[in-house]
Amino acid sequence: MKRVVLFILVLLLAVRCFAQSSSQQKNLIIADTVVYNTNFRKFSFEFESAEFSKKIYFLLPLVEDVAVRQMIWDSIIGWQYSGEMLELELQEEVSMYMERVADNPELIDAEKMDERYSDVEYYESSWYVTPTFVSDEYIALTNYFSEFNGGAIHHQWGEVAYVFSLSTGKQISQDDILDDIGSHRYLIANKLYELLQKNLESDPDELFVDNVMQMLNGNFYFTEKELIYKYVPYEVACYAAGEPTLSLPKKWLKPYLNVDGPLYKYWFGKKKK
Repeated sequence: MKRVVLFILVLLLAVRCFAQSSSQQKNLIIADTVVYNTNFRKFSFEFESAEFSKKIYFLLPLVEDVAVRQMIWDSIIGWQYSGEMLELELQEEVSMYMERVADNPELIDAEKMDERYSDVEYYESSWYVTPTFVSDEYIALTNYFSEFNGGAIHHQWGEVAYVFSLSTGKQISQDDILDDIGSHRYLIANKLYELLQKNLESDPDELFVDNVMQMLNGNFYFTEKELIYKYVPYEVACYAAGEPTLSLPKKWLKPYLNVDGPLYKYWFGKKKK
Protein backbone atom coordinates (compact mmCIF):
# COMPACT_ATOMS: atom_id res chain seq x y z
CA MET A 1 0.00 0.00 0.00
CA LYS A 2 2.84 2.36 0.91
CA ARG A 3 4.42 1.69 -2.49
CA VAL A 4 1.16 2.55 -4.24
CA VAL A 5 0.84 5.82 -2.31
CA LEU A 6 4.48 6.64 -2.98
CA PHE A 7 4.00 5.90 -6.68
CA ILE A 8 0.96 8.19 -6.83
CA LEU A 9 2.84 10.99 -5.06
CA VAL A 10 5.77 10.67 -7.46
CA LEU A 11 3.39 10.64 -10.42
CA LEU A 12 1.58 13.77 -9.20
CA LEU A 13 4.88 15.52 -8.62
CA ALA A 14 6.07 14.57 -12.11
CA VAL A 15 2.83 15.86 -13.66
CA ARG A 16 3.16 19.15 -11.77
CA CYS A 17 6.78 19.55 -12.82
CA PHE A 18 5.87 18.78 -16.43
CA ALA A 19 3.01 21.30 -16.32
CA GLN A 20 5.30 23.96 -14.92
CA SER A 21 7.95 23.10 -17.48
CA SER A 22 5.42 23.31 -20.32
CA SER A 23 4.11 26.65 -19.06
CA GLN A 24 7.64 27.92 -18.67
CA GLN A 25 8.58 26.87 -22.19
CA LYS A 26 5.44 28.50 -23.49
CA ASN A 27 6.18 31.77 -21.71
CA LEU A 28 9.96 31.95 -21.84
CA ILE A 29 11.70 31.90 -25.22
CA ILE A 30 15.46 31.65 -25.56
CA ALA A 31 16.85 31.44 -29.08
CA ASP A 32 19.82 32.55 -31.14
CA THR A 33 19.18 34.77 -34.13
CA VAL A 34 20.99 37.00 -36.62
CA VAL A 35 20.38 40.76 -36.88
CA TYR A 36 22.48 43.13 -39.00
CA ASN A 37 24.61 40.09 -39.92
CA THR A 38 25.50 39.74 -36.23
CA ASN A 39 24.69 36.92 -33.82
CA PHE A 40 22.29 37.74 -30.97
CA ARG A 41 20.61 35.76 -28.24
CA LYS A 42 16.92 36.46 -27.74
CA PHE A 43 15.26 36.25 -24.34
CA SER A 44 11.55 36.96 -24.20
CA PHE A 45 8.46 36.25 -22.16
CA GLU A 46 5.01 37.68 -21.56
CA PHE A 47 3.01 37.23 -18.39
CA GLU A 48 -0.38 38.69 -17.62
CA SER A 49 -2.78 38.40 -14.69
CA ALA A 50 -5.41 40.54 -13.00
CA GLU A 51 -2.66 41.95 -10.77
CA PHE A 52 -0.02 42.86 -13.30
CA SER A 53 1.54 42.17 -16.66
CA LYS A 54 5.19 42.00 -17.64
CA LYS A 55 6.87 41.76 -21.02
CA ILE A 56 10.56 41.25 -21.65
CA TYR A 57 12.29 41.15 -25.01
CA PHE A 58 16.08 41.21 -24.97
CA LEU A 59 18.26 40.92 -28.08
CA LEU A 60 21.78 40.73 -26.65
CA PRO A 61 24.89 40.42 -28.83
CA LEU A 62 26.77 37.12 -28.79
CA VAL A 63 30.24 38.65 -28.83
CA GLU A 64 32.86 35.92 -29.19
CA ASP A 65 34.99 37.28 -26.35
CA VAL A 66 32.99 36.16 -23.29
CA ALA A 67 34.46 38.89 -21.04
CA VAL A 68 33.45 41.59 -23.53
CA ARG A 69 30.02 40.04 -23.91
CA GLN A 70 29.60 40.06 -20.14
CA MET A 71 30.53 43.74 -19.88
CA ILE A 72 27.96 44.70 -22.51
CA TRP A 73 25.16 42.58 -21.08
CA ASP A 74 25.76 43.78 -17.52
CA SER A 75 25.87 47.42 -18.63
CA ILE A 76 22.42 47.03 -20.20
CA ILE A 77 20.52 44.79 -17.76
CA GLY A 78 22.86 44.55 -14.76
CA TRP A 79 20.72 46.75 -12.52
CA GLN A 80 18.16 43.91 -12.33
CA TYR A 81 19.66 40.75 -13.82
CA SER A 82 23.07 39.14 -13.94
CA GLY A 83 24.26 38.75 -17.52
CA GLU A 84 26.07 35.58 -16.55
CA MET A 85 23.00 34.06 -14.88
CA LEU A 86 20.33 35.66 -17.08
CA GLU A 87 18.74 32.46 -18.38
CA LEU A 88 18.43 30.96 -14.91
CA GLU A 89 17.09 34.16 -13.36
CA LEU A 90 14.43 34.57 -16.06
CA GLN A 91 13.38 30.93 -15.69
CA GLU A 92 13.01 31.39 -11.94
CA GLU A 93 11.00 34.58 -12.44
CA VAL A 94 8.59 32.96 -14.89
CA SER A 95 8.19 29.96 -12.60
CA MET A 96 7.36 32.28 -9.70
CA TYR A 97 4.62 33.97 -11.75
CA MET A 98 3.18 30.64 -12.87
CA GLU A 99 3.15 29.29 -9.32
CA ARG A 100 1.32 32.37 -8.08
CA VAL A 101 -1.39 31.93 -10.69
CA ALA A 102 -1.58 28.19 -9.95
CA ASP A 103 -2.15 29.01 -6.27
CA ASN A 104 -4.58 31.85 -7.06
CA PRO A 105 -6.65 30.85 -10.12
CA GLU A 106 -8.89 33.90 -9.69
CA LEU A 107 -6.00 36.03 -11.00
CA ILE A 108 -6.75 34.85 -14.53
CA ASP A 109 -10.52 35.23 -14.23
CA ALA A 110 -11.76 36.94 -17.41
CA GLU A 111 -13.94 39.43 -15.53
CA LYS A 112 -11.10 40.46 -13.25
CA MET A 113 -8.80 40.83 -16.22
CA ASP A 114 -11.29 43.18 -17.90
CA GLU A 115 -11.44 45.32 -14.76
CA ARG A 116 -7.69 45.45 -14.12
CA TYR A 117 -7.16 49.01 -15.36
CA SER A 118 -9.59 50.33 -12.76
CA ASP A 119 -7.62 48.65 -9.98
CA VAL A 120 -5.12 51.08 -8.44
CA GLU A 121 -2.91 48.12 -7.51
CA TYR A 122 -2.53 46.99 -11.12
CA TYR A 123 0.99 47.26 -12.49
CA GLU A 124 2.24 46.85 -16.04
CA SER A 125 5.79 46.93 -17.38
CA SER A 126 7.55 46.31 -20.67
CA TRP A 127 11.31 46.11 -21.15
CA TYR A 128 12.96 45.80 -24.56
CA VAL A 129 16.63 45.78 -25.51
CA THR A 130 17.20 45.92 -29.26
CA PRO A 131 20.08 46.83 -31.61
CA THR A 132 19.91 50.05 -33.62
CA PHE A 133 23.30 49.94 -35.33
CA VAL A 134 26.10 47.40 -35.71
CA SER A 135 29.49 47.77 -37.39
CA ASP A 136 32.71 45.79 -37.20
CA GLU A 137 33.86 48.05 -34.35
CA TYR A 138 30.77 49.27 -32.52
CA ILE A 139 27.29 48.24 -31.52
CA ALA A 140 24.43 50.52 -30.52
CA LEU A 141 21.62 49.15 -28.36
CA THR A 142 18.41 50.83 -27.24
CA ASN A 143 17.05 50.10 -23.78
CA TYR A 144 13.28 50.78 -23.77
CA PHE A 145 11.20 50.64 -20.62
CA SER A 146 7.52 51.36 -20.06
CA GLU A 147 5.47 51.10 -16.89
CA PHE A 148 1.95 51.85 -15.75
CA ASN A 149 0.48 51.94 -12.24
CA GLY A 150 -3.27 51.72 -11.83
CA GLY A 151 -4.73 55.17 -11.32
CA ALA A 152 -2.01 56.89 -13.34
CA ILE A 153 -3.01 59.19 -16.19
CA HIS A 154 -0.80 57.39 -18.70
CA HIS A 155 2.21 55.14 -19.09
CA GLN A 156 5.67 56.35 -18.17
CA TRP A 157 8.20 55.34 -20.80
CA GLY A 158 11.50 56.19 -22.37
CA GLU A 159 14.50 54.94 -24.31
CA VAL A 160 18.15 55.03 -23.34
CA ALA A 161 20.78 54.50 -26.04
CA TYR A 162 24.12 52.77 -25.51
CA VAL A 163 27.15 52.44 -27.76
CA PHE A 164 29.81 49.83 -27.02
CA SER A 165 33.18 48.95 -28.44
CA LEU A 166 33.01 45.37 -29.69
CA SER A 167 36.71 44.86 -28.99
CA THR A 168 36.77 46.03 -25.37
CA GLY A 169 33.13 46.13 -24.19
CA LYS A 170 33.62 49.74 -23.07
CA GLN A 171 30.60 52.02 -23.28
CA ILE A 172 31.28 55.11 -25.39
CA SER A 173 30.43 58.31 -23.51
CA GLN A 174 29.64 61.83 -24.68
CA ASP A 175 33.02 63.03 -23.40
CA ASP A 176 34.71 60.34 -25.51
CA ILE A 177 33.31 61.69 -28.76
CA LEU A 178 33.01 65.49 -28.30
CA ASP A 179 35.94 67.82 -27.70
CA ASP A 180 36.06 69.68 -24.40
CA ILE A 181 35.84 73.23 -25.79
CA GLY A 182 32.91 74.96 -24.12
CA SER A 183 31.98 77.11 -27.11
CA HIS A 184 31.88 74.02 -29.34
CA ARG A 185 29.57 72.21 -26.97
CA TYR A 186 27.29 75.21 -26.85
CA LEU A 187 27.09 75.26 -30.66
CA ILE A 188 26.15 71.57 -30.71
CA ALA A 189 23.55 72.02 -27.96
CA ASN A 190 22.10 75.06 -29.71
CA LYS A 191 21.90 73.16 -33.00
CA LEU A 192 19.96 70.40 -31.26
CA TYR A 193 17.67 72.99 -29.69
CA GLU A 194 16.99 74.53 -33.09
CA LEU A 195 16.12 71.10 -34.47
CA LEU A 196 13.79 70.52 -31.53
CA GLN A 197 12.04 73.82 -32.16
CA LYS A 198 11.66 72.96 -35.83
CA ASN A 199 10.22 69.54 -35.05
CA LEU A 200 7.70 71.07 -32.65
CA GLU A 201 6.91 73.95 -35.02
CA SER A 202 8.40 76.48 -32.57
CA ASP A 203 5.52 76.29 -30.09
CA PRO A 204 7.15 77.65 -26.88
CA ASP A 205 4.50 76.06 -24.67
CA GLU A 206 5.69 72.61 -25.71
CA LEU A 207 9.35 73.18 -24.82
CA PHE A 208 10.77 72.40 -21.37
CA VAL A 209 14.34 73.61 -21.97
CA ASP A 210 15.55 76.13 -19.39
CA ASN A 211 19.20 75.89 -20.42
CA VAL A 212 20.25 75.01 -23.96
CA MET A 213 23.07 72.81 -22.59
CA GLN A 214 20.31 70.51 -21.35
CA MET A 215 20.21 69.18 -24.92
CA LEU A 216 23.57 67.42 -24.39
CA ASN A 217 22.08 64.73 -22.18
CA GLY A 218 24.50 61.92 -23.09
CA ASN A 219 21.66 59.77 -24.44
CA PHE A 220 22.95 59.10 -27.95
CA TYR A 221 24.12 56.59 -30.51
CA PHE A 222 25.76 56.94 -33.88
CA THR A 223 25.62 55.35 -37.30
CA GLU A 224 27.91 55.60 -40.31
CA LYS A 225 26.46 59.00 -41.20
CA GLU A 226 25.05 60.75 -38.13
CA LEU A 227 24.97 61.22 -34.37
CA ILE A 228 21.50 60.73 -32.89
CA TYR A 229 20.32 62.16 -29.58
CA LYS A 230 17.24 60.83 -27.80
CA TYR A 231 15.09 62.43 -25.11
CA VAL A 232 12.57 60.77 -22.82
CA PRO A 233 9.05 62.22 -22.37
CA TYR A 234 9.00 65.47 -20.37
CA GLU A 235 12.78 65.85 -20.61
CA VAL A 236 12.82 68.67 -23.16
CA ALA A 237 9.19 68.89 -24.30
CA CYS A 238 5.64 68.10 -23.25
CA TYR A 239 4.35 64.52 -23.08
CA ALA A 240 2.44 64.91 -26.33
CA ALA A 241 5.75 65.45 -28.12
CA GLY A 242 6.70 61.87 -27.30
CA GLU A 243 10.39 61.08 -27.43
CA PRO A 244 12.15 63.67 -29.59
CA THR A 245 14.94 62.12 -31.66
CA LEU A 246 17.40 64.57 -33.23
CA SER A 247 20.28 63.83 -35.58
CA LEU A 248 23.46 65.68 -36.49
CA PRO A 249 25.24 64.80 -39.77
CA LYS A 250 28.89 63.86 -39.49
CA LYS A 251 30.06 66.56 -41.92
CA TRP A 252 28.52 69.30 -39.76
CA LEU A 253 29.79 67.73 -36.53
CA LYS A 254 33.38 67.11 -37.61
CA PRO A 255 34.91 70.40 -36.26
CA TYR A 256 33.51 69.70 -32.81
CA LEU A 257 34.63 66.11 -32.33
CA ASN A 258 37.46 64.86 -30.15
CA VAL A 259 40.07 64.08 -32.83
CA ASP A 260 41.53 61.37 -30.60
CA GLY A 261 38.13 59.94 -29.80
CA PRO A 262 36.43 56.83 -31.19
CA LEU A 263 33.80 58.60 -33.30
CA TYR A 264 36.27 60.84 -35.13
CA LYS A 265 38.48 57.83 -35.87
CA TYR A 266 35.52 55.75 -36.97
CA TRP A 267 34.17 58.44 -39.31
CA PHE A 268 37.32 60.10 -40.59
CA GLY A 269 40.25 57.84 -39.77
CA LYS A 270 43.29 58.90 -37.79
CA LYS A 271 44.02 62.58 -37.26
CA LYS A 272 46.25 64.03 -39.96
CA LYS A 273 49.41 65.65 -38.59
